[in-house]
Amino acid sequence: MSAGETLRQLTEQFTGPTLGPSEMNLQDIEAVAELFQPRGGISERHVSELMKAIKAIGALDPVTVMMVGKRAILIDGHHRVEAYSAAKWSHAVPVRYFEGTPEEAVLAAGEANSKAKLPMDNTDRQNFAWRLVLIDRHSIAKVARASGISPAQVTIMRRAKKTLGEEAGDHGSWFRARLAANGKDLVCTRDTDEREQWMEQLADRYADELTKKFSTKLALNPEVAAMALASYFGRKLPEVYGFLREHLSEDDRVAIEVDNDEF
Repeated sequence: MSAGETLRQLTEQFTGPTLGPSEMNLQDIEAVAELFQPRGGISERHVSELMKAIKAIGALDPVTVMMVGKRAILIDGHHRVEAYSAAKWSHAVPVRYFEGTPEEAVLAAGEANSKAKLPMDNTDRQNFAWRLVLIDRHSIAKVARASGISPAQVTIMRRAKKTLGEEAGDHGSWFRARLAANGKDLVCTRDTDEREQWMEQLADRYADELTKKFSTKLALNPEVAAMALASYFGRKLPEVYGFLREHLSEDDRVAIEVDNDEF
């Protein structure tokens, strides 16, 4: 169905602004891609970042819906809905209600998606949390919720601040503060948890750079992305493939094995 026909139907079904409960089950929220799909499609990188935030702090900011009869049409918040679904969120999600007409909703969705505003990436969140830790006015839970990182990571930052003492404020980024607190290159650290945290942060930085460079191009063209990675890693590709398998869920592994058995 064309966007024009969909808008015509929604306009015919619309009886006026309607408000509802402040939370709604995910399956009751309807996406109408031809009218309200985010500019450039869904960014898998952004969905991944939101999933981390969901696992760290729970529910995100409300998504915007418009009631058309008994239908809750998603106006803004497509990435949040995708992240909830991917994270297998089983609770109701916060919603706010658009009180204009379907025609006005199309304009509002376009304005929201055309703003020159990039989502805060993991490096930004880490640095923001570090600044809050330096201020030392907020609880671990409040810092985690405000920045979108896990409480465990905030605890690590607090420990680093204590280790650095008066020098803590000299380090504007969490990455540099962490290096200084450890007193050595974290690649060589003996603490497994610390090394894994460092590796995750470094991986996020690389992923952020890929997103800024390629936007959704790699995610939307997995075959081309695989060819590019094969060319880049060369003889290291089997080793990379082995590590990639560790990031698949059990369901994904089974699905891949089934697909391979069919050939």
